[in-house]
Amino acid sequence: MASNYDNTTWFYESLSKLVFGQTQVKAQEYFFDKIQPDSYILVIGGGTGQILESLTRLYTAGLQITYVEISAKMMALSRKRNTGENDVIYIAENIEQVEFKQHFDVVITAFLFDNFSELMLATTFSLIDAQVKPGGIWLNTDFQLTGPLWQKVMLKGMYTFFKLMGAVEVTQLPNVKRVFKLSEYHLLDEKTFYGNFILSTIYRK
Repeated sequence: MASNYDNTTWFYESLSKLVFGQTQVKAQEYFFDKIQPDSYILVIGGGTGQILESLTRLYTAGLQITYVEISAKMMALSRKRNTGENDVIYIAENIEQVEFKQHFDVVITAFLFDNFSELMLATTFSLIDAQVKPGGIWLNTDFQLTGPLWQKVMLKGMYTFFKLMGAVEVTQLPNVKRVFKLSEYHLLDEKTFYGNFILSTIYRK
């Protein structure tokens, strides 16, 4: 069985708030104002579903959201979120097993790729890229290492903990920026949080 966050569901949000406050939420929401009304949106690895409520605060109706989350327990929490009059399709599967019926104006991946090896990243990125409309935007938020020792110590601690919980198999961050560049995405803007440890980016295909 693939690693997932089932074992962390009951404390995941509380732990995030304890360590980061509201920073992770603010980071993943930062470029949501660039999303246009009535967009077709693909969310991958949505976790507890906070993203759905963030999107609904922006638009209470008109969004067509496909929400992919491999953890059944995380998906159960996500289904309880307020989505207003937006149309949400919930898919509790690995992204590699999903057959999409349309292409998307917007892709959102928040704290997803830190779970991937370089090989997994390349494979999954290609699958997602194939679903993005030309001119579509991709909002990605994740951790990064910019030099300070505390970042390395904190990241190692996070990987060690979540590996013990059966959530991850990797021990280091993949080079996400490189994959976007190789795939010829144009970086529109970026914003750092939490002492540059968290990076939010918006790309255009």
